[in-house]
Amino acid sequence: MTKLVCFSPRLLTEEGVEKQFVNTRYINRITERGLNTIQLTLSNPNIEDILNLCDAFIITGGTDLDPKTYGEENQGLSLHIDQRLDDIDRQMIEHAVNHQKPLLGICRGHQSLNVFLGGTLHQDLDVLNQSHNRIKENHIIHMTSNPSFALESQISVNSYHHQAVNKLAPSLKAIGTHEDGTIEMVVHEKLPIFAVQWHPEITPDSPISKLVFDHFVSTVIKEK
Repeated sequence: MTKLVCFSPRLLTEEGVEKQFVNTRYINRITERGLNTIQLTLSNPNIEDILNLCDAFIITGGTDLDPKTYGEENQGLSLHIDQRLDDIDRQMIEHAVNHQKPLLGICRGHQSLNVFLGGTLHQDLDVLNQSHNRIKENHIIHMTSNPSFALESQISVNSYHHQAVNKLAPSLKAIGTHEDGTIEMVVHEKLPIFAVQWHPEITPDSPISKLVFDHFVSTVIKEK
């Protein structure tokens, strides 16, 4: 049976109508590699029944997490907060950890993984004079050696975020860092879980993006 990868939902309101969606670019990176996909939805009464159907998870980019999720007050810097999005990200992460299922976090997903495993965030990098937003290319990341990722010691990616990992969660290891110290890629120390701060789905032909999604899919296929 083909493995099923489940995506986090994100929200959009048009003409007063709220819509739950997942960007097609994420979906294409998985279906073109032969796996089935499905979008989770918010506020299900028995979410664990649905999560049990999923073989793996992708937590996508999106709006800011509520600072309350990592023990801070909103300093007016965290925008477009919605507790339902925080809840679904947390439920996906907790399920993946408890059942040792593969999970890939991208941008907000990278931040959610860190927060819900016990880390914290910088609420706004601009306050620290570290702009990481709307950078289409040549955002330089310094990588440490890791057996799962055959990446060069320095890679060039995009960057579309204003928040970032501050205190790293105890079970995560940083393997990619910007020159200003911002953590850009993490792996779980024991589980098939990893995350990137950039958006590999935007650049599908990049060798770096191919490696990210190839590794995730190979991990999903290997799981019994």
